[in-house]
Amino acid sequence: MSKFRRGFTLIELLVVIAIIAILAAILFPVFAQAKAAAKKTADLSNIKQYGTGFFLYASDTDDAAPLVQWTGSYDANPARTDRDQAVGNLVQPYIKSYAMFSCPTDPVGDLGRDVDLINPSSVPYKQQQHEFNLAVKADYGYNVEYFSPMGYDPSYPNAFHPAGTSFSSPAKSAETILLINSVWDRANGAPRGGGNWGVDCPCVLNPDGSSSLPPLPAGSIGRWWWGGWTPSNPNAWNVFGGAWPWHGKFANIVFADGHAGGKQMSQVSAGCDVKDGWGGKIFDKNLYMWDLD
Repeated sequence: MSKFRRGFTLIELLVVIAIIAILAAILFPVFAQAKAAAKKTADLSNIKQYGTGFFLYASDTDDAAPLVQWTGSYDANPARTDRDQAVGNLVQPYIKSYAMFSCPTDPVGDLGRDVDLINPSSVPYKQQQHEFNLAVKADYGYNVEYFSPMGYDPSYPNAFHPAGTSFSSPAKSAETILLINSVWDRANGAPRGGGNWGVDCPCVLNPDGSSSLPPLPAGSIGRWWWGGWTPSNPNAWNVFGGAWPWHGKFANIVFADGHAGGKQMSQVSAGCDVKDGWGGKIFDKNLYMWDLD
């Protein structure tokens, strides 16, 4: 006697497919959130280790913060008298990893960080140049205007005269930004090119209109900067002065006491009336996280 084996009806099959679709709709966002959280945590670890390199460097330089850059030539040729090195190269002996300069959320890989700079394949010192480029394109921007002011000095190579502020200078080190997630450039509003080794603060003027910036190196007749913040143009590369929220509305930060954490961009500019080109003033020194007061 033959046996009849019953299969799924079309209705039953559609019900199963619908259940799977519902479960996928519920679980996929959860998986995406978990992945984003993991990247944020990995990024926080990277920037924290990068910051540790700054403090180890300062321990060997009488508490002086590292220079943002040596000469401004952007050429790592060991044979040049104005051979350049960026801050990431200076702290590299203490962290021994160029890979940690990259935020996991930033899609740009190592080779993409050579764009807009001297192409390592075009020079015999390709490894040195590539490492310099990686340091310049680090996804962690240095609060340069307060920790390594850059003077315009015609007597220096490329008129670039940087200095390093003492790490004991911040009055509230646990509330003063040292490093923050950053971006190199943007195309139609989308990040491109990697990160930026230095960033500008949102304001420099005290409530009374005086400057909150530390003095420039002796002999300087002007200041190098990136144009401050540009709130009038949301698609500008420096809408946040080069800082960038790689994690939605959040950016990871290392503070001047060495601890690290995430902040929303609205918090990053707290206490400051942000206007284009440093046009605004600091109205609450207790909230402002960039200066040394």
